[in-house]
Amino acid sequence: MIENDEKLSRREQRREDRRDEIKAAGVHIFALHGYHSAKVSQIVREVGVAQGTFYLYFEGKEPLFGEILNDFLAMVVGTIGDWEPSDLDTREALRGDLTRVGLMLTDVLIKNPEHTKIFFRESLTVSNEFQALIREFYETLGAMLSSFNNILYKRNLIAKMNNRVLAYMTIGMVERVIQEYVVHGVLEDIPAREVVENLVTLYLEGTTPAAD
Repeated sequence: MIENDEKLSRREQRREDRRDEIKAAGVHIFALHGYHSAKVSQIVREVGVAQGTFYLYFEGKEPLFGEILNDFLAMVVGTIGDWEPSDLDTREALRGDLTRVGLMLTDVLIKNPEHTKIFFRESLTVSNEFQALIREFYETLGAMLSSFNNILYKRNLIAKMNNRVLAYMTIGMVERVIQEYVVHGVLEDIPAREVVENLVTLYLEGTTPAAD
């Protein structure tokens, strides 16, 4: 019985490994060719399996793309969502925490450049289903940052303003820099810490409380 369980476990692990290989190949092909030009045949060629094997794991390229997109969005939300600003009591502590979280997010994006490229280059050009997913992502991110801003205001760490507007302004500013830094490579000669510190400085200068 134990031997049968071990065989089943190994078989399940092989299936999981194969699925991961197909997904990794999909990330590469989507980043290289774009969603519309990418073909299942290119993905399976990358893995070195028959095309029929692909359909054992995914019904087509659209579900595969959706899972890849979900993985990226989860990485971003998970990184930012781990931040707890409630115990901050000074602007310098806030600067340090914002820099730390910014570097964590930058590290995730740099280590997953193809996921990042897929999101910024491809995600808004595909089906309505994905656009709804992305809209939900932005609403979740906007709500998280609005909540953070509200906490920071109550602790007198940022000025009174519309926290939702500030949240989306911050998202837009960070997104533009990410595109130029990770996707297009325009800013790749600048150290990640310098990029993050400039963004943090801009946020802090724009939210300085009147009493400061």
